[in-house]
Amino acid sequence: MRPLSFSVSTAAYDGYGFDRILASLARCGVRDVEFAFIDGYVEAFTDADLTLTLADDLCREMRAFDQCCRYFSGHIDLGLDNAPERLEARCRFAAALGAECVITNAATLGNRARFLAHAKRLSRIARHHGVRILLENPGNGESNMLDHAGDIPALMAMLDDDTFGINYDCGNLLSHQPERHPESDIEQALPLTDHFHIKPCRRRASGYDFTELGDSDIDEARVLRALMAAERPFSLELPFRLHRDRQAQPWRDRSPLPLDLIEEKLGRSLEWLDNLQ
Repeated sequence: MRPLSFSVSTAAYDGYGFDRILASLARCGVRDVEFAFIDGYVEAFTDADLTLTLADDLCREMRAFDQCCRYFSGHIDLGLDNAPERLEARCRFAAALGAECVITNAATLGNRARFLAHAKRLSRIARHHGVRILLENPGNGESNMLDHAGDIPALMAMLDDDTFGINYDCGNLLSHQPERHPESDIEQALPLTDHFHIKPCRRRASGYDFTELGDSDIDEARVLRALMAAERPFSLELPFRLHRDRQAQPWRDRSPLPLDLIEEKLGRSLEWLDNLQ
């Protein structure tokens, strides 16, 4: 039996339609799905694509495979002028999927003042749709209000913790703050964090690649044992098509990975997790 209840992100399947993604996840034994609508990290989409009709279709497909969605990734900079409207589109869509939380970024330091000015409105939006906003540390190297675990207390002190929380992404720290040790930073974040992304990552001469569980520069066994001991929920975010260059900027392979290769990589990652116990 796998430890706790965890989700698998659809980011592993970048380039495929959700009908094929959900069927493939079901073949791999995945029941908890985290939908990923992240600009620049998956196939292009617009906020107008996040319709209730699409959410209804996805719910129907999930029911056919006995799947559910508790976490939704829809990263934006919440310090942008139009952040409240963009967040509302994501909260409405996530709630229609049955999700409890919307994962996004806080804001770059340059957008800090606008984010704080938006904060009460953002809270009202989340409360209206019955979801919480989980803020994630980014991976692109641009200074942010949430660069690492040490930023969490000051950030959360300025926000309503009924509607805001933290999603810590260990794979992002490797490229965003390469001088820090991910394992110790994660352990510092542990008591302050609501949910974690486990994103295996390897340093290369050309930048960073995202890999399978057990094939990472992060000691994921140490990290996952700590999460399990603390009973913290997590998602496996395995964006096999995605890379970062030496400046931590994301780029994607020209073509999607073959579906059978994705299933092999995901299957080995799930097996590695099973063997961790």
